[in-house]
Amino acid sequence: MQENTSKAITVNTVLLYIQLTVAIVAGLLTTRFALKALGVDDFGLFSVVGGIISFISIVNTIMLSTSNRFIAVAIGRGDMVEVNKQFNVNLAIHVAIGVIVLLTAFPLGHWYIYNYVSYVGDISNVITLFDITIIGTVISVFGVPYNGVMIARERFLFFSIISIAKNVLKIPLAFYLQYWAGNRLMLYGIGITGLEAAPTVAYILYCYAYFQDIVRVKLVKEWKRYREVLAFSVWVGLGAVTYIAKGAGSALIVNMFFTTAMNAALGVANTVNTTLANFATNATKSIAPQITKSYAAGNMERSERLVCLASKVSFMITLIVVSPFIIAPEYLFEIWLDEVPDYAILFTTLMIIDTLIGVLNAGAPDIIHASGNIKWFQIIDNSVRLLSVVIGFFVLKAGAPAYSLYLVYIVYTTLSVFVRQALLRKLINFNTIRIIKESFLPSLLVLLAFLPVLLLRFCKLHPLVLIMIDIIYAAVLIYLLGLSRNEKDYVTAMVRKVAQKKYFR
Repeated sequence: MQENTSKAITVNTVLLYIQLTVAIVAGLLTTRFALKALGVDDFGLFSVVGGIISFISIVNTIMLSTSNRFIAVAIGRGDMVEVNKQFNVNLAIHVAIGVIVLLTAFPLGHWYIYNYVSYVGDISNVITLFDITIIGTVISVFGVPYNGVMIARERFLFFSIISIAKNVLKIPLAFYLQYWAGNRLMLYGIGITGLEAAPTVAYILYCYAYFQDIVRVKLVKEWKRYREVLAFSVWVGLGAVTYIAKGAGSALIVNMFFTTAMNAALGVANTVNTTLANFATNATKSIAPQITKSYAAGNMERSERLVCLASKVSFMITLIVVSPFIIAPEYLFEIWLDEVPDYAILFTTLMIIDTLIGVLNAGAPDIIHASGNIKWFQIIDNSVRLLSVVIGFFVLKAGAPAYSLYLVYIVYTTLSVFVRQALLRKLINFNTIRIIKESFLPSLLVLLAFLPVLLLRFCKLHPLVLIMIDIIYAAVLIYLLGLSRNEKDYVTAMVRKVAQKKYFR
């Protein structure tokens, strides 16, 4: 089980962060150019069509996690016949999903558009745009098992190159719209759909070039396997639905008791928090396949070590990323927005605290997924999260201020940390003491040592200077207090290699 090393995990993590950074920058520029070229009505229409098919994207995310899990487990056990069977089971399921989407999306989508979409232009443009988007979406559905193979085999370099190319190409597409004399909406719709579907084609071609033994197509007639994959995806889906319900529920609850201006503040804060939370998620992406394969190979010690590493690394990276929004939020918001909604900064701060606590559980879902004991983990863990929404509703109904909702979330997220550890102990006999010593305590120590930096807010320094001091201070604390001796030696060795330019010879 030495398919990967600490160096490879580090490189994969760096690649994923480069990919994420490019995606964020490209997204901001693409939105700016597209909005200017299309105008409010057409840009809003494109958003509406995207909303119609958002459910399909959720299904894709769920099934990608499922495909990755079953293929990675088979790889971890070293049984290539089993790997091929798992691939074909997932491929058959996704072909069926794609066919169902095609048979249902067109009539239902057309009915919805004709009856409920308000558009000042030609309604046939809406229909054409929807049809193009559905076709692109179905292509991505067919490609999910191939994406699962790529992730399970940890081909993050190719994965990142394709993703970066896709996002970068969106910028000239949106920019060129301003000079296009024809139907800009159609050009943008076709271009974006093509760029979203192209990576799937690239992943399929890559898999057939390098993993022919895995992606060789054949019919698997063991129906029990199909039931197992579908049952697993249902429980994974429960977590995705709960996440969406919590986010949507927050907006609905706030809207019930306060003005739409408060919802604007909540929306701005949620945009910031979602972007920052993605950095925490990426920290575990390169480690997750190794957790799964180590567990499948019977190496529980390595699985536990990687879960502890995922938890600590996620917390440390998140702390560095969110710290500028703690030390100089007013400056950052004023750069981003012409007018900052009231309470946006307060909401953002509370969401950041909630996210920091939540990332302490990073890696826990991956080892649970690897074990297959997912049912009760999902039921109990998601019940705690949904309960926070219910309690938050009654707190606001009792007359508490809007930010109280996120104080409730923070309490229940903290409770979830302990609930997840109890479930890990119960379901797979996870060494809880180990994660407390190797992850929770170092993370808490770094956080406590970091808090005095907040006093810099009262100094008359330029916000950029404050941010630089803040990031450097956080990085030094992480190295001195957050890393173990072996981890420090590894980081030091990596820095020395870069300094000596060994990577460029």
